[in-house]
Order: sequence, then structure tokens, then C-alpha cells
Amino acid sequence: MICTCETEVFQKLIGGSFKEVYEKLTLVEWLQKIPLFRNFAITKLEKVSRKINVEKFEKGEKIIVQGETSYKFYIVKKGKIDITVNSNYIRTLNECEYFGDRALFFNEPRSATATANGNVEVYVLEKEDFKSILENNLKDYLLNRYFLQDNTVELSDLEYLRELGSGNFGAVNLVYNKKNKFLYAIKAISKKQIDMEVLHKNLDLERSILLQIDHPFIVKLVKTLKDDKFVYFLMEYIRGKELFDVIRIIGLLNNSQTRFYGCSLMLAVEYLHERKFIYRDVKPENVMVTDTVLFS
Repeated sequence: MICTCETEVFQKLIGGSFKEVYEKLTLVEWLQKIPLFRNFAITKLEKVSRKINVEKFEKGEKIIVQGETSYKFYIVKKGKIDITVNSNYIRTLNECEYFGDRALFFNEPRSATATANGNVEVYVLEKEDFKSILENNLKDYLLNRYFLQDNTVELSDLEYLRELGSGNFGAVNLVYNKKNKFLYAIKAISKKQIDMEVLHKNLDLERSILLQIDHPFIVKLVKTLKDDKFVYFLMEYIRGKELFDVIRIIGLLNNSQTRFYGCSLMLAVEYLHERKFIYRDVKPENVMVTDTVLFS
């Protein structure tokens, strides 16, 4: 049996012409590659895609200008865009790359100039459209992830506040970024200890693995740093308690609590397994529970 359907009816069912639907699906795929949107659900990405417009620029035309204030986020659809700071060439952006993301969160002047290198098409998202899609908790989450993906942080930017703990391989301290007021945890490992215990390969492997991981249920490594005496791991700061201590506070977990913590762990382990990583030390002492989680 062969079924037929009028073209107009079919296009109404799929949400537009074949070309429009294809471009929409392509845009959603592109958005998934961008760190800012990586953890969005598909339904949320589709909402973002509906707010995005296309703008065209000719060779030499300025898309954004250093020092101006504007509130647009751009993704390169076609062509190349040159980025300059104080008239000095920095880099060239190609298709699928993006710029202007700070405009979505901060009211700051543009830090660079973007110039079309030939005929260019860009996807454009207005700040107000972006904000209209976000719930408050999602906005806070994205802002946190934004800072955790900022690999421009240097030791000179950090101010030490207090010690969080210590272990076999160094102390962990709470630090404060003087530029953006964001809190991080930083682990310091003595270079003497690294040499004495021949830890070079272990630390290189740990660094390599952690830099590949970006999941909301796994502590994020921002970057590694070093000075004359120490190697530093700059990490996401989790304000909360170990699951081991939580269980001591609330007693035996009930069914809903067991499902919540168990499923959260499964999602994190599943993410690692998909990337061929095995974590062999899953235990309550190695699981952090944020202070926003209700214990009841």
C-alpha cells in the first residue's frame, strides 16, 4: 500500500520546507558543539534556534568593534572572520566558531574587533532573546560553567582564602579570582614530591583525562598551573559535604534518596564509560553533595 500526502500538509507537519527543517537541524547540531550550550536539552536548543537570525557582511565590514557596547552573540555560518585587539591580529574564526558570548552575561564593552574576511554569514542571538529562554537556575548554572571554561586564569589573579583539606598528594585551598569574583578550589603538589615519588606520568595522565571531561556531575578541571615549587590543579569548587557525611547526618537513605544519588552517579559513570574511562574508586567519601540539595 502506498500513502500520499499533499506537500503543503507534509511541510506543516514537519514545521516548514525541507530546506528550513534541514537548516534548523544543522543549527541545533552546531549549538551542541558550543561549550555554552553543550548541556542544553534538545527542546531547549530548539527554542534557542528559533530565536537566532542570519546576518550578512561584506569583506572588510566590521561586525563588532572593540570598546563598543552591544548585546549580540555570533556563530560563523559561512566565511571567515578576523579578530583583532588594539589593531593587532589575534586569530581567524571559521565556520561553526563563535564570538561575543560574554555579551550574553555581562554589560561590558567589546574586548576585540571582528572583521569580515570576505563575504560572511553569521547566526545572531540577541541577549534579551537568550535571557527569555533561561530559567534563573539555568542562568546561574551556565554562568558557573562559563567561568569554569575560562582558561585565561593565572596564579596572579588568585587570592587564597583558606584550606579546604589535604591528602597524600598536597593541600587543597579555596581561592578567589580577583577579576571576576569567582571561587575555585586549587590543589598544590610539591615538585620535590613529584620527583621523589616519580609521579610525572601519573599527573600527566590525570591532567589529560580531566581536561577531556566536561559534565555537570563531575568536578571540572579548569587548567593546570605551576611556579618554582608547586604544580597546581585549578578546579571547580563544590560547596557542600561528602556523601559519607550526608549519610551520617540523615541516616539510612530512603527509596527516593537512593534513587536520586544512585542515578546521579550512574549518569556520571555512563559519561566516563562513553569516553573509555574507568573510575575504580566510587565510594561515599569521593562523592560531593552540594549545599543546594535537600537532605529530606
